[in-house]
Amino acid sequence: MREYSKEELIKITKDYSIFLGRTPKIKEVTYNKELPPINQFLKKFGTWNNLLKECNLKISSVGSYSKEELLGILKELKKRNKRSPKIDDLKNNLNLPAPSTYFNKFGSWNNALKEANLKINVRKDYTKEELLDLLRKKAKELGRSPKGKEINQDKNYPDISIYSEHFGTFNNALKEAGLEVKYQFRKWTKEDLLNKLIKKANQIGKTPTQKNIDKDPLMPAKGNYGKYFGSFTNAVRLAGLDVNYNHSKQELINLLQKLSKQLNRTPTRTDMNKAKGYPSYTPFVEKFGSYTAACLRAGLIPNDGRNNKIWQGWEKHCIDMAKIIHKDIEIKKDNIVDGIPDIHIKDKKLFIDAKTCGYKEFKEQVKKYCKNEHKLEFWCIFKGMENRSKKVKYIYADELAKMMKNLGRNDLSAKCYQFINNIYSDEQTILK
Repeated sequence: MREYSKEELIKITKDYSIFLGRTPKIKEVTYNKELPPINQFLKKFGTWNNLLKECNLKISSVGSYSKEELLGILKELKKRNKRSPKIDDLKNNLNLPAPSTYFNKFGSWNNALKEANLKINVRKDYTKEELLDLLRKKAKELGRSPKGKEINQDKNYPDISIYSEHFGTFNNALKEAGLEVKYQFRKWTKEDLLNKLIKKANQIGKTPTQKNIDKDPLMPAKGNYGKYFGSFTNAVRLAGLDVNYNHSKQELINLLQKLSKQLNRTPTRTDMNKAKGYPSYTPFVEKFGSYTAACLRAGLIPNDGRNNKIWQGWEKHCIDMAKIIHKDIEIKKDNIVDGIPDIHIKDKKLFIDAKTCGYKEFKEQVKKYCKNEHKLEFWCIFKGMENRSKKVKYIYADELAKMMKNLGRNDLSAKCYQFINNIYSDEQTILK
């Protein structure tokens, strides 16, 4: 993974601040896959606030939540979800305090739940007999001995680390529960690990990837390679195998198009991560700058919210902004050209069309609209393909936000940034 310099991280933070229209939160950077990993920022600057100081950005108050406010948030989550809040409820919501805030204020998550008079959902005080009964219950449910992974994935069961604390190992717990031990975990030597890699390479005719390792139950867990060699790539080199460099841009485009045909739609980031035989979405970000850009290069309409009508909200917002900029406008008038332009400014011979992005060049639309000395502007949330005609201009949400701010409409400016953030969010919502 690339190591960023202090200067680069400062520039990235400042640019992101401009993009958001405010000081970024550490949580936003942590969960934004298009930014460098958060540990690089903290490694270089020590703390998030030190970085903000270097960037001359406003520092948010530390520990600004009181105990009462934090407990109130827990009670509100309980009311909304009809269950005791989980740590994951906070991790996946940028508008809520980080879990670490609760640990700092109350010492533990369970302590916070107790003070809020809520049911504890993460227990650590199991007795040995309770743990063994739970194992037997799971075995009855599955019709066989459970695997450690299955216990961890079931939210109604304690983590297998609890079993290790009480019994030494998970397998010991299975034995005491009178269940069959199917998987014995062995200690691998470096030589064993390298030989397994070489054998796998001979078997498949190429250097194995970490996905190949995961799919083969006879191979050591990929974590062993990181543990003994520092990284999987180091192990590959020491085994005398060619390092698997990332796919070429064209290969990635072909893979996107192939999966798109299988799904009959543009694959989402989640689709790409779950699809068997495909890389995760990370290589697409590394090669094209963003997953959206990769979709555009593959000739696909990005998963930008068109299915859940985000674009309709953007169109309405563009109309509101056009009224401020141009005053007298015509909306959806159908007798001017071959088509129905979103916005027409008659005295300027200008058409404005709202798009989430330039997912194609719109050649036919340009040809129809740009007659009789008319010009056309596409107002987009984010950048995509652009038509090179001199009669066409692209204006993006961040530019429109600045215009609105200069015209004294901070509300419309803020909403532009909301649309930008919403497009890249995994939980897109319709902005009205």
